[in-house]
Amino acid sequence: TGVRPLEMLQLFTGDLFAAAIAGASVTPVVSAVDRALAENASGRASLWSSFFGSLREYGARPITYLRGPQFFYVWLIYGGTYAAANTIETMCSLKDVDASGPKWVATSTVNTTTCILKDRAFAQLFGSAVQSSVPMGAYGAWLTRDFLSMGVFFTAPPIVGDMIKEYTGSAQSGYYAAQIGLPLILQFVTCPLHLLGYDIYNNPNNSIRQRIQFLGKDYFKNVSIRMVRMAPPWSFGTIGNRSIRDHFHKTLDIMPRPINPTIIYNLST
Repeated sequence: TGVRPLEMLQLFTGDLFAAAIAGASVTPVVSAVDRALAENASGRASLWSSFFGSLREYGARPITYLRGPQFFYVWLIYGGTYAAANTIETMCSLKDVDASGPKWVATSTVNTTTCILKDRAFAQLFGSAVQSSVPMGAYGAWLTRDFLSMGVFFTAPPIVGDMIKEYTGSAQSGYYAAQIGLPLILQFVTCPLHLLGYDIYNNPNNSIRQRIQFLGKDYFKNVSIRMVRMAPPWSFGTIGNRSIRDHFHKTLDIMPRPINPTIIYNLST
Protein backbone atom coordinates (compact mmCIF):
# COMPACT_ATOMS: atom_id res chain seq x y z
CA THR A 1 0.00 0.00 0.00
CA GLY A 2 2.99 2.33 0.43
CA VAL A 3 1.70 3.50 3.82
CA ARG A 4 4.30 3.44 6.55
CA PRO A 5 3.60 2.00 10.03
CA LEU A 6 3.54 5.45 11.65
CA GLU A 7 1.08 6.69 9.04
CA MET A 8 -1.13 3.64 9.62
CA LEU A 9 -1.10 4.40 13.34
CA GLN A 10 -2.19 7.97 12.59
CA LEU A 11 -5.04 6.72 10.40
CA PHE A 12 -6.30 4.31 13.04
CA THR A 13 -5.96 7.01 15.70
CA GLY A 14 -8.24 9.19 13.59
CA ASP A 15 -10.69 6.32 13.26
CA LEU A 16 -10.86 5.84 17.03
CA PHE A 17 -11.00 9.57 17.73
CA ALA A 18 -13.93 10.06 15.34
CA ALA A 19 -15.75 7.08 16.84
CA ALA A 20 -15.26 8.32 20.41
CA ILE A 21 -16.53 11.84 19.62
CA ALA A 22 -19.50 10.67 17.54
CA GLY A 23 -20.41 8.07 20.16
CA ALA A 24 -20.32 10.61 22.96
CA SER A 25 -22.46 13.06 20.98
CA VAL A 26 -25.40 10.65 20.62
CA THR A 27 -25.18 9.08 24.09
CA PRO A 28 -27.23 11.57 26.20
CA VAL A 29 -30.46 11.19 24.23
CA VAL A 30 -30.03 7.46 23.66
CA SER A 31 -29.26 6.68 27.29
CA ALA A 32 -32.27 8.69 28.42
CA VAL A 33 -34.52 6.72 26.07
CA ASP A 34 -33.09 3.37 27.18
CA ARG A 35 -33.57 4.25 30.81
CA ALA A 36 -37.15 5.38 30.12
CA LEU A 37 -37.95 2.11 28.37
CA ALA A 38 -36.42 0.07 31.19
CA GLU A 39 -38.19 2.00 33.95
CA ASN A 40 -41.51 1.99 32.09
CA ALA A 41 -41.24 -1.77 31.54
CA SER A 42 -40.62 -2.33 35.25
CA GLY A 43 -43.31 0.10 36.36
CA ARG A 44 -40.87 2.41 38.15
CA ALA A 45 -41.72 5.43 35.98
CA SER A 46 -43.67 6.43 32.89
CA LEU A 47 -41.89 6.85 29.57
CA TRP A 48 -41.74 10.58 29.15
CA SER A 49 -41.35 11.46 32.84
CA SER A 50 -38.31 9.19 33.00
CA PHE A 51 -36.92 10.56 29.72
CA PHE A 52 -37.15 14.23 30.68
CA GLY A 53 -36.07 13.43 34.21
CA SER A 54 -32.84 11.96 32.86
CA LEU A 55 -32.20 15.04 30.75
CA ARG A 56 -32.71 17.26 33.79
CA GLU A 57 -30.25 15.12 35.74
CA TYR A 58 -27.65 15.49 32.97
CA GLY A 59 -28.01 19.26 32.99
CA ALA A 60 -27.87 19.55 36.78
CA ARG A 61 -24.97 17.12 37.33
CA PRO A 62 -23.12 16.61 34.02
CA ILE A 63 -19.87 15.32 35.57
CA THR A 64 -21.74 12.75 37.65
CA TYR A 65 -23.58 11.61 34.53
CA LEU A 66 -20.39 11.32 32.45
CA ARG A 67 -18.79 9.19 35.16
CA GLY A 68 -21.81 6.96 35.66
CA PRO A 69 -22.86 3.63 34.12
CA GLN A 70 -25.79 5.15 32.21
CA PHE A 71 -23.35 7.12 30.04
CA PHE A 72 -20.62 4.49 29.89
CA TYR A 73 -22.64 1.57 28.59
CA VAL A 74 -24.37 3.53 25.82
CA TRP A 75 -21.16 5.29 24.77
CA LEU A 76 -19.47 1.88 24.64
CA ILE A 77 -22.07 0.65 22.14
CA TYR A 78 -21.82 3.49 19.65
CA GLY A 79 -18.20 4.41 20.14
CA GLY A 80 -17.33 0.73 19.74
CA THR A 81 -19.55 0.17 16.71
CA TYR A 82 -18.29 3.29 14.93
CA ALA A 83 -14.71 2.29 15.76
CA ALA A 84 -15.26 -1.16 14.24
CA ALA A 85 -16.73 0.34 11.05
CA ASN A 86 -13.93 2.93 10.76
CA THR A 87 -10.99 0.62 11.36
CA ILE A 88 -12.33 -2.13 9.10
CA GLU A 89 -12.89 0.39 6.30
CA THR A 90 -9.35 1.72 6.73
CA MET A 91 -7.82 -1.76 6.70
CA CYS A 92 -9.80 -2.81 3.63
CA SER A 93 -8.91 0.42 1.82
CA LEU A 94 -5.23 -0.15 2.53
CA LYS A 95 -5.54 -3.69 1.16
CA ASP A 96 -7.70 -2.54 -1.78
CA VAL A 97 -10.62 -4.89 -0.97
CA ASP A 98 -14.36 -4.34 -0.56
CA ALA A 99 -15.17 -3.54 3.09
CA SER A 100 -18.93 -4.22 3.05
CA GLY A 101 -18.76 -7.85 4.22
CA PRO A 102 -16.01 -7.51 6.84
CA LYS A 103 -17.62 -4.34 8.17
CA TRP A 104 -21.00 -6.05 8.62
CA VAL A 105 -19.40 -8.90 10.57
CA ALA A 106 -17.30 -6.58 12.74
CA THR A 107 -20.05 -4.10 13.53
CA SER A 108 -22.58 -6.87 14.21
CA THR A 109 -20.20 -8.56 16.63
CA VAL A 110 -19.27 -5.39 18.48
CA ASN A 111 -22.77 -3.94 18.53
CA THR A 112 -24.45 -7.14 19.68
CA THR A 113 -21.90 -7.76 22.44
CA THR A 114 -22.03 -4.22 23.81
CA CYS A 115 -25.84 -4.01 23.51
CA ILE A 116 -26.22 -7.19 25.56
CA LEU A 117 -23.88 -5.77 28.21
CA LYS A 118 -25.88 -2.55 28.29
CA ASP A 119 -29.28 -4.25 28.42
CA ARG A 120 -28.13 -6.49 31.23
CA ALA A 121 -26.80 -3.49 33.18
CA PHE A 122 -29.92 -1.38 32.56
CA ALA A 123 -32.23 -4.23 33.56
CA GLN A 124 -30.34 -4.52 36.84
CA LEU A 125 -30.07 -0.75 37.39
CA PHE A 126 -33.60 0.28 36.44
CA GLY A 127 -35.65 -2.94 36.50
CA SER A 128 -38.02 -4.06 39.24
CA ALA A 129 -36.52 -7.49 39.83
CA VAL A 130 -33.39 -8.24 41.79
CA GLN A 131 -31.68 -11.17 40.10
CA SER A 132 -28.08 -12.26 40.03
CA SER A 133 -28.32 -13.28 36.38
CA VAL A 134 -30.33 -12.43 33.28
CA PRO A 135 -32.54 -15.23 31.90
CA MET A 136 -31.48 -16.76 28.58
CA GLY A 137 -34.85 -15.82 27.10
CA ALA A 138 -34.03 -12.15 27.60
CA TYR A 139 -30.68 -12.60 25.88
CA GLY A 140 -32.44 -14.40 23.02
CA ALA A 141 -34.87 -11.52 22.49
CA TRP A 142 -32.08 -8.94 22.50
CA LEU A 143 -29.85 -11.00 20.19
CA THR A 144 -32.69 -11.31 17.68
CA ARG A 145 -33.27 -7.57 17.87
CA ASP A 146 -29.60 -6.81 17.22
CA PHE A 147 -29.24 -9.33 14.40
CA LEU A 148 -32.16 -7.75 12.54
CA SER A 149 -30.96 -4.23 13.30
CA MET A 150 -27.42 -4.67 12.01
CA GLY A 151 -28.69 -6.20 8.79
CA VAL A 152 -30.90 -3.19 8.16
CA PHE A 153 -28.62 -0.44 9.48
CA PHE A 154 -25.45 -1.45 7.63
CA THR A 155 -26.63 -3.50 4.65
CA ALA A 156 -30.01 -2.25 3.49
CA PRO A 157 -29.53 1.55 3.16
CA PRO A 158 -27.04 1.47 0.23
CA ILE A 159 -29.24 -1.05 -1.60
CA VAL A 160 -32.48 0.83 -0.99
CA GLY A 161 -30.77 4.16 -1.66
CA ASP A 162 -29.67 2.94 -5.08
CA MET A 163 -33.23 1.76 -5.80
CA ILE A 164 -34.79 5.13 -4.98
CA LYS A 165 -32.12 7.44 -6.42
CA GLU A 166 -34.33 8.28 -9.40
CA TYR A 167 -36.89 9.70 -6.97
CA THR A 168 -34.47 11.49 -4.66
CA GLY A 169 -32.22 12.94 -7.37
CA SER A 170 -28.96 11.13 -6.64
CA ALA A 171 -27.51 7.98 -5.10
CA GLN A 172 -26.23 10.00 -2.16
CA SER A 173 -29.58 11.58 -1.35
CA GLY A 174 -31.23 8.19 -1.80
CA TYR A 175 -28.79 6.74 0.70
CA TYR A 176 -29.48 9.51 3.20
CA ALA A 177 -33.23 8.96 2.91
CA ALA A 178 -32.83 5.22 3.40
CA GLN A 179 -30.35 5.59 6.26
CA ILE A 180 -32.70 7.92 8.10
CA GLY A 181 -35.96 6.12 7.31
CA LEU A 182 -35.17 2.41 7.58
CA PRO A 183 -33.99 2.40 11.22
CA LEU A 184 -37.19 4.20 12.20
CA ILE A 185 -39.49 1.86 10.31
CA LEU A 186 -37.72 -1.17 11.77
CA GLN A 187 -38.78 -0.13 15.28
CA PHE A 188 -42.26 -1.50 14.66
CA VAL A 189 -40.60 -4.94 14.67
CA THR A 190 -37.63 -4.61 17.00
CA CYS A 191 -39.21 -2.53 19.77
CA PRO A 192 -41.37 -5.48 20.94
CA LEU A 193 -38.26 -7.69 20.97
CA HIS A 194 -36.43 -5.09 23.04
CA LEU A 195 -39.25 -4.88 25.59
CA LEU A 196 -39.76 -8.64 25.62
CA GLY A 197 -36.26 -9.03 27.02
CA TYR A 198 -37.09 -6.66 29.87
CA ASP A 199 -40.40 -8.43 30.57
CA ILE A 200 -38.67 -11.82 30.74
CA TYR A 201 -36.20 -10.31 33.21
CA ASN A 202 -38.77 -8.49 35.35
CA ASN A 203 -41.51 -11.15 35.19
CA PRO A 204 -39.90 -14.54 34.47
CA ASN A 205 -43.08 -16.47 35.30
CA ASN A 206 -45.44 -14.59 32.97
CA SER A 207 -47.49 -16.63 30.51
CA ILE A 208 -47.40 -16.06 26.76
CA ARG A 209 -50.76 -14.30 26.99
CA GLN A 210 -49.46 -11.96 29.67
CA ARG A 211 -46.39 -11.17 27.58
CA ILE A 212 -48.53 -10.34 24.56
CA GLN A 213 -50.69 -8.06 26.70
CA PHE A 214 -47.58 -6.37 28.05
CA LEU A 215 -46.16 -5.78 24.56
CA GLY A 216 -49.48 -4.39 23.36
CA LYS A 217 -49.63 -1.90 26.23
CA ASP A 218 -48.23 1.50 25.18
CA TYR A 219 -47.09 -0.09 21.89
CA PHE A 220 -47.11 3.10 19.82
CA LYS A 221 -45.65 5.15 22.66
CA ASN A 222 -42.81 2.67 22.98
CA VAL A 223 -42.24 2.60 19.22
CA SER A 224 -42.23 6.39 19.04
CA ILE A 225 -39.63 6.78 21.77
CA ARG A 226 -37.52 4.04 20.19
CA MET A 227 -37.65 6.06 16.97
CA VAL A 228 -36.33 9.03 18.93
CA ARG A 229 -33.56 6.74 20.12
CA MET A 230 -32.64 5.38 16.67
CA ALA A 231 -32.32 8.67 14.81
CA PRO A 232 -29.25 10.09 16.62
CA PRO A 233 -26.90 7.07 16.39
CA TRP A 234 -27.90 5.47 13.09
CA SER A 235 -28.58 8.58 11.02
CA PHE A 236 -26.89 11.71 12.29
CA GLY A 237 -24.27 10.01 14.44
CA THR A 238 -23.14 7.82 11.56
CA ILE A 239 -22.83 10.83 9.28
CA GLY A 240 -20.97 12.78 11.98
CA ASN A 241 -18.59 9.90 12.58
CA ARG A 242 -17.86 9.66 8.88
CA SER A 243 -17.31 13.42 8.54
CA ILE A 244 -14.83 13.57 11.43
CA ARG A 245 -12.99 10.50 10.15
CA ASP A 246 -12.77 11.85 6.59
CA HIS A 247 -11.55 15.22 7.81
CA PHE A 248 -8.79 13.61 9.85
CA HIS A 249 -7.70 11.36 6.99
CA LYS A 250 -7.69 14.22 4.50
CA THR A 251 -5.40 16.28 6.73
CA LEU A 252 -2.93 13.38 6.69
CA ASP A 253 -3.22 13.03 2.89
CA ILE A 254 -2.01 9.41 2.99
CA MET A 255 -5.23 7.47 2.69
CA PRO A 256 -5.98 5.60 -0.54
CA ARG A 257 -9.50 6.05 -1.85
CA PRO A 258 -11.86 3.11 -1.12
CA ILE A 259 -12.51 0.94 -4.18
CA ASN A 260 -16.28 1.02 -3.62
CA PRO A 261 -17.30 4.02 -1.51
CA THR A 262 -20.97 3.66 -2.45
CA ILE A 263 -21.21 0.24 -0.82
CA ILE A 264 -18.81 0.97 2.02
CA TYR A 265 -20.54 4.10 3.35
CA ASN A 266 -22.07 5.98 0.43
CA LEU A 267 -21.01 9.19 2.09
CA SER A 268 -17.96 10.01 -0.02
CA THR A 269 -17.85 13.37 -1.69
